[in-house]
Amino acid sequence: LNPALAEPILQQEFLLIEGTDRARAAVRQNEFQNVDVIKVTADDNLTVPELAAVVEEAHRQHLKVAVHAVDKTSIQTAIDAGADSIEHGNDSSDEQLRQMRDKGIFLDLTPTAYGGFFLKIMEPTIVLSAETRSSRVSSSARRDKQYKDFVQRVLKSGVKFAAGSDMCWFYPGNNRGQASTATFANLRDAGMPALDVIRAITIHAAEGLGWQDRIGTVEPGKFADLVAVSGDPLADITELERVRFVMKDGKVVRNDLTKP
Repeated sequence: LNPALAEPILQQEFLLIEGTDRARAAVRQNEFQNVDVIKVTADDNLTVPELAAVVEEAHRQHLKVAVHAVDKTSIQTAIDAGADSIEHGNDSSDEQLRQMRDKGIFLDLTPTAYGGFFLKIMEPTIVLSAETRSSRVSSSARRDKQYKDFVQRVLKSGVKFAAGSDMCWFYPGNNRGQASTATFANLRDAGMPALDVIRAITIHAAEGLGWQDRIGTVEPGKFADLVAVSGDPLADITELERVRFVMKDGKVVRNDLTKP
């Protein structure tokens, strides 16, 4: 991307910060717009004091801070600054997972891009040479193995984790809601027990948002927003992709459970 074009384009999507004063101002600007959460994209240029200023100001406004961090440097910056959650965190070391656990930082696993995801979205739209396809298949297999190892380390670490879709891709034949259900099977294929997958997308996700008093479990006083399936998702997690019943605000908007 031409550097002359980069900043105007980025400004449409992000508020760029440099220094702690601009960091605090960016949070206040977002708070004025009535946001629910502050999302920060961390790179090697973001300092701990800058991110800590974001966290401090956000917490003063009763907002949580989620940090996009993939590599070890940005992950450590997020940990040291006291972020509420780390999005992705793929390169987290065992020591960093321990620090997240001890500080109560949530890890948002985003496994949508695994399980041959990119091959699935490219094959219907792009003609690949045999050599290119072979290379992509090998790359996908390596990426899947790395992620499976990561998920196993997360499970052993005791860190709190939720599951996010990271669904920013076009998936032929599916809308984003449908495509994001790949999260369930991908976590299962990485060795996560089905019950942990369900907890990651319900009660743990609610706690990560700070909304555990409203969503995440079926209890009196919480939102009456429910879905139901006809099969057992503990036996087959993909049952969650086949929703048969939907309730919104206590009103049934779909009920296929009574149909043969």
